[in-house]
Amino acid sequence: MNIKDYIVSKSQVKVFSVDENEKILKNLSLDDYDLIKSLDEYKKNIFSDDELLVIIMNYSNLNDGSIFENISGINNIMLLVNSDTEFAENNLKYKNILIGYGYKYFGLSEDNKTDVYIYDISQYKDEPDWLNSDNWANPELWEK
Repeated sequence: MNIKDYIVSKSQVKVFSVDENEKILKNLSLDDYDLIKSLDEYKKNIFSDDELLVIIMNYSNLNDGSIFENISGINNIMLLVNSDTEFAENNLKYKNILIGYGYKYFGLSEDNKTDVYIYDISQYKDEPDWLNSDNWANPELWEK
């Protein structure tokens, strides 16, 4: 997945930077979007799949869990998490926390220093291969 294309595909993008990281803002051209200073400034629209809240943070911000209290009810969130020594030591722990909250891991950004997680309610559940009409009805066997 191309992260820049995903961001551009959304009609309204807001950026909240817990970790002041100018490199990420410039690398992903996020400085072109509205920067908010607090999550209280973000107006939630629970009916829109076309909005995106981008949060830039460190893994240490995940420890207290307060970030998740403030973003509940938002349909589309991209977390850009700076890899640091804390993450290197507890890689599996932090990935499990985010996956437990419903985020999908999309790998590293182009600079290989930022992990990308996306919570998109419209793409939350992947459709399994077996869920189609071919596997539910077999007309050739109806008269047997």
